Amino acid sequence: MLGPAQWEWIAIARMLSRRRPSTAGLEEALEGSLTSADQAMVNAFTSGFRVAQAKLAIEKCLPGDPNAAAAALESAQIVALAILVREDMPPAQFEALYRPFATVLPGPGFQPAAPIDRQLAALIKALPSLSGPVEAEVAAVAKALSEPPKAPASAAAGPAITAPPAGLEPATTYSAAWKLVIATVSQVGRTQAFRATQNSAEQAAPHDGLGIVGFAGVAAGAIFMRDVVPIEKVLVLYEPFAAALPYEQLQ
Repeated sequence: MLGPAQWEWIAIARMLSRRRPSTAGLEEALEGSLTSADQAMVNAFTSGFRVAQAKLAIEKCLPGDPNAAAAALESAQIVALAILVREDMPPAQFEALYRPFATVLPGPGFQPAAPIDRQLAALIKALPSLSGPVEAEVAAVAKALSEPPKAPASAAAGPAITAPPAGLEPATTYSAAWKLVIATVSQVGRTQAFRATQNSAEQAAPHDGLGIVGFAGVAAGAIFMRDVVPIEKVLVLYEPFAAALPYEQLQ
């Protein structure tokens, strides 16, 4: 039931999760929980017919991009395994593992997002609290989303190549999503309020040299436009803050 836009978002979220030490900790805890689970069920979600079926469905949505398809499948497998042992996990741990699917395929106990003004107020209120390892993770993901795609290795031996490599690239996706938001702001005539929202978030974000100020403005701008922009684009633009301040929990 998920389409290309949803699988693209899930793949991007998985690619970026590798920048977060907290993700490794969550998955290590999940692996520990699986040792006492029904191994036949564990095997069913890691190999066999179910995996082949999911892989085929994902590849149809992400044709010609094996890296993105693999990332999306990996994310789906982790979530399936988390569901398998959900009753043995703290709710917050499960919610963190389920996060890439939470908005596009709401799971048990997940509530609809709060109204836009409440989400923005919650984000702006929480931004000053970011510090230490949590803020460092935000900065790491933000950096990944600001890095231009790498040119093919052979480019050094030939003429300059400006086209990005084929396939789903987090930074390219982030840039395209932001361009869509900016274009939509102009179309719907919200420029002044949009800029005020961005400024509020940028002023609230830590100004300590880690480089997340502009990304806070982008995240707030995406939420401000969430009613007229596809939710997958909003989630990509919010992703630097998603582990520290989960989008679904901005109440």
